[in-house]
Amino acid sequence: MKTRPELTIKRLFFHSLLLFILFSSLVSAQETRFGVKAGPSYSSIVGDLTDGLKFRFSGHLGVFLEVDLSYKFKFQPELVYSSQGFQFSSDLASIQTGAPVAGENDFRTNVQLNYLTIPLIGKFALNENITVDFGPQFGFLLNQVTIIKNLDEIDGTDLARRTSISGDFQLDYGAAVGLGIRLNDNFSLSPRAYIGLRNRLNGLGGNVQNYNAAIQLSVDYLF
Repeated sequence: MKTRPELTIKRLFFHSLLLFILFSSLVSAQETRFGVKAGPSYSSIVGDLTDGLKFRFSGHLGVFLEVDLSYKFKFQPELVYSSQGFQFSSDLASIQTGAPVAGENDFRTNVQLNYLTIPLIGKFALNENITVDFGPQFGFLLNQVTIIKNLDEIDGTDLARRTSISGDFQLDYGAAVGLGIRLNDNFSLSPRAYIGLRNRLNGLGGNVQNYNAAIQLSVDYLF
């Protein structure tokens, strides 16, 4: 039997999807275009208990609507699969001796956090080709994939260990800000930064806090 928090999070997830679909039908009276987007991401965790964590490259892929509300302002709801996470290295020689050892770096751990995100972006036009983009973003964790690789394999055998656990649609939310750069009637570029506002360490108590952070570069195509 599912616990009440799991049911609440899943209800919130499906309600958000329903709102996205409902909004798509309601804006049909406005001048609306459908688009797709994809590109690289550069993400990590920032805040407390993050010493040694590094940013990792990944990617994102999704769909969006561009709704003209006025000459200067557009609204862009999106539905995006976003691979985020972080990586870190473990130096066994340093652990054993208590001091850093040059050239020794035995294991690399790559933690991949796969989210279904719903950015609700407002686009304010600076001119015909550039917009300032900003708005809230909600994310639901689909799963967490952890890959641990031994960097000191003498015989070259790949002994990477891979584990995956469900994310149970754990909620993340934060703020997104960036630019929209129009290349032509169909293509545009969208560099964007995201910082989470939901503390990932709520269960630890005290003032311990850390958050998701990501930088994305999207290539957008409007139909």
